[in-house]
Amino acid sequence: MQTSDIFSSLHANWYDRWHHAKDYAAEAKQISEVFEREGPIESVLDLGCGTARHLELFAAAGHRVVGVDRSPTMVATARDRLKAYAARAEVVEADLLNVSLDATFDAVTMMFSVLGYQVTTKGLLAALQVAHAHLRTGGLLVFDVLDGAVVLRQGPMGGVTVVTDGARQLLRATTGSLRLDEQVYEMRMRLWQLDGDRLAGEVEEIHPLRYFLPRELELLLSVAGFELLGSAPLAGGQGGPSREWSRLVWAAKTEPMTAGTPTDVLTER
Repeated sequence: MQTSDIFSSLHANWYDRWHHAKDYAAEAKQISEVFEREGPIESVLDLGCGTARHLELFAAAGHRVVGVDRSPTMVATARDRLKAYAARAEVVEADLLNVSLDATFDAVTMMFSVLGYQVTTKGLLAALQVAHAHLRTGGLLVFDVLDGAVVLRQGPMGGVTVVTDGARQLLRATTGSLRLDEQVYEMRMRLWQLDGDRLAGEVEEIHPLRYFLPRELELLLSVAGFELLGSAPLAGGQGGPSREWSRLVWAAKTEPMTAGTPTDVLTER
């Protein structure tokens, strides 16, 4: 079986059908309530937007939206999904760590553990720096992370799921493991696409996800120029034991980090 980078074309092609049970409307409502409470929010940049399921709902609510994703397959799907909102919606194909738009926004979102994919502290702070650079002062950063307390309490999980689309099927087998010294939950994913009785594609992906504890997250945000405002269990998760794993977090952009901040210590790993 071929080992691929995360979000292979096979994964991306089945992404929306795979997550059909995820309640995006509930998540968008939860985020919109944060926007209303901490706003006003008119413009939203979504880093790692995937197929634009969140952005579609934000655009429908009247926000001006821009999405960024590195997967060509997902970008194509996102652009098609946002066609009805073309006057106030755009999708850019780029790695979030390299993106530099000539604009600032009222809010930046990073959903579906996008921040947690930056498993090193150096990478994490680089992603936060990109968000910081694209926010107006006082603007909101909203993201979800794996709740370290829940992950450590419940331990690794795995299983097999099957998604059917006419004569085609996608089989997904996952196993999880904890890399405790790195504070990473590693999900190994094997995918097989069947067209009738024919194997049409297969791939293995390894998804390392950093999990966070509250005081650690507050410190990292502070170093990156944000003030932690609040957090809550993420609405809209799919059913199953891992439903409690994700937590929504929101923070406000403050001034850039001051001279003398010990970033050299924080970015060693």
